[in-house]
Amino acid sequence: MKISVAMASYNGADFIIEQLESVINQTKKVDEIIICDDGSKDKTFEMVTNYIKEKKLENIIKLVKNEENLGYASNFLKAVSLTTGDYIFFCDQDDLWVEDKVENMTSLMEANTNIDLLCSEFDSFVSSADAPRPSKEATKTFTNNKELVKLDFNSTNIFIGCEGCCMLIRRSFYEDIKDFWYKGWAHDEFFWKMALVRGGLYFYHGITLHRRLHSNNVTMHKMRDLKKRIKFLEDLKKSHAQTLTYVEASDKDLKKIDLLKKNIKATDLRIEILRDKKIFNTIPLIFKYNNCYHSRKSIPVELMMAIKN
Repeated sequence: MKISVAMASYNGADFIIEQLESVINQTKKVDEIIICDDGSKDKTFEMVTNYIKEKKLENIIKLVKNEENLGYASNFLKAVSLTTGDYIFFCDQDDLWVEDKVENMTSLMEANTNIDLLCSEFDSFVSSADAPRPSKEATKTFTNNKELVKLDFNSTNIFIGCEGCCMLIRRSFYEDIKDFWYKGWAHDEFFWKMALVRGGLYFYHGITLHRRLHSNNVTMHKMRDLKKRIKFLEDLKKSHAQTLTYVEASDKDLKKIDLLKKNIKATDLRIEILRDKKIFNTIPLIFKYNNCYHSRKSIPVELMMAIKN
């Protein structure tokens, strides 16, 4: 069993060495860490280079500097593509791994060969006064009771319910679905939806990392800007559509197809409210498509955004 870690770095000088230490010092050692740096403007690349030399980790850590900025999604998929392990952990540059993360999660994968993607819980700590806080939606199912649960394809799970930094995938799964990824699709949502379709999405209710909250957290700031909200919904619709393509190419399950088409329609209605001020779209969204939301709070939020802008 070979264990890989994929990390995308960008301006991570403040925390990346501390994170690497937490990965290196696991109770079960990893075999390789692939870091793709997306043109950092700070000392990230130099610091990691020096760390590798000082700790004599040339056989474990491979640091790649992109010739041009790829953006977060493409950079992460590049890191994944360069790994060679049977198991691939996703790793952010600024968190801290619990020391037995690798041991616990790989043991579950070894014991349950039907798992394609294994997700886990996290706790968090604040390292700057202006740091965002994790939403209650993100942590409401956390129990830390060490239970392993299979997630079924339904109207709730069609929306990603795990941080990418808490994910572990099987290499065979990646090889099977990699051609369905498109440029710009966030890696965590891509692997979540593909595993969900295949019936290989599992959640381990155990804390495996400490999530660092600081002012530069990319994915945790709320989208109350109209243009950003529309872009988010356009991206969501595209991901639903590509997931539908995958279903039609694989198991052709009619229930999955119908649910995805329903969500695509609901997302269209939401976009029209924000972009075209079609306020009356709220009526079918409330009465027919109310389960096509990650959070139903989005219904009044988007209505007020349309009215105010």
